[in-house]
Amino acid sequence: MSRKRQVFVAGALALAFLLQLAVMPQFKLLGVQPDLLLVVAVVVAIQDGPIQGAVAGFCGGMLQDLVSPLVMGMGALTKTVTAYLAGSLKGFFVTYSILLPVILVFLAGVADPVMHQVMLIILGQEKLPPFQVNVILASAIYDVLAVLVVYPLMGRFSFPGQGDSLALLRSGGE
Repeated sequence: MSRKRQVFVAGALALAFLLQLAVMPQFKLLGVQPDLLLVVAVVVAIQDGPIQGAVAGFCGGMLQDLVSPLVMGMGALTKTVTAYLAGSLKGFFVTYSILLPVILVFLAGVADPVMHQVMLIILGQEKLPPFQVNVILASAIYDVLAVLVVYPLMGRFSFPGQGDSLALLRSGGE
C-alpha cells in the first residue's frame, strides 16, 4: 500500500470515527446505527487485501474502544479479525461488482457483534448486553446501506501503483 493510500485510509477512518460519534446517532433506525469503522475496514480489506484490512480494523477498533465503556481492546480485536476474514473471503467470489462489498459487509456486520458478545462471555463480564438477533440483523442491513456510499467513494480516491486488486475492481473483473 502506497504512502498516499495509507494517509487516505487513516483520514477515512478518522472521518468515519467522527461521523460515528457526532452524526450517526441522529440517524438511528430501529434503534441502531451503522458501524462506519467496520464498513471502512471491510472496504479496505476488499480493495487492498486482508492484511491492510486487518490493520484498518485494528485502528478503527481502537478508536472505538477509546470511547466505549466496555473492555479496552475488544473492538480492536473483533474488527481486526472481521476485516481480515472479509478480505480473505473476497477470493471466493467471482464477481467484483458492488455485490461483493454488500455481501461481505453484511456478513461482517453480523460476525462482528456476535464475536464481540462471545468474547465478553469468555472474559466473564457480569453485565452482558442482551443478545438480540433482530438488532444485529438491523445493524448489518444499515451497514450495507452505508457501504453503498463508502465503497464507491473509497474506490474513486485510489492512487496509481496501489496494487492489482483495485485495478481489477475498476475494470469490472475482466
